[in-house]
Amino acid sequence: MAPVLGYWDIRGLAEAIRYLLAHTGVEYEDKRYGFGPGPEYSRDEWLAEKYNLGLDFPNLPYFVDGDVKLTQSMAILKYLGRKHGLVPQTPEQQRRVDVVEMQAFDLMMSNVRLCYDPAYNDERRKIYLEEFQEKADHLSRFLGDHPFVAGDQVTYADFLLYEALSGILALSSGVLKNHPVLQRYIERVAALKGVNEYLQSPRFKSWPFWSPFAKDLGQQHERRG
Repeated sequence: MAPVLGYWDIRGLAEAIRYLLAHTGVEYEDKRYGFGPGPEYSRDEWLAEKYNLGLDFPNLPYFVDGDVKLTQSMAILKYLGRKHGLVPQTPEQQRRVDVVEMQAFDLMMSNVRLCYDPAYNDERRKIYLEEFQEKADHLSRFLGDHPFVAGDQVTYADFLLYEALSGILALSSGVLKNHPVLQRYIERVAALKGVNEYLQSPRFKSWPFWSPFAKDLGQQHERRG
């Protein structure tokens, strides 16, 4: 039986996992749970199954691979990274991956806090993007001449960082105009075998990033050029 990745019908915390699965060529069921119509946006579709899947900690995303049943997006990424050899091979690679893993996750969570803030407005978005520039400087210096986070080798952290940067680009397509290292990095990850094909396929849903409860990057919001 093919593995199953369960998540909302959004990019959210599962898209990095989808990239990894695409890169490794794993055939899997991409089970997407929908929201009901607004303004309630019912979660009944997911709640009907939540406690019937045998998960230790029922939540989304989840990944079922035979007898292995996981929740927590980072646990799933690391499990798949170990299974498919997309993990650091040296202490130095491990150091680099450990740091960027958390930096990327922090970027995603800051995006979540911004987009779900009840007081969200264009001014808050502008401030967020201005503050991101310093983080982008640090990331650019860290990557330097390294093609990927760990160096020459692709690891699970690359898919996480790629998606974190994609979410910020969705807030402003020009946010990386002064960061050519990050621009090239994004192009490099997008061109990876399997990822490139996935991004051009009907299976890839570029929108929305977040749920209908978000104040930006949700299904009800317009995409920026």
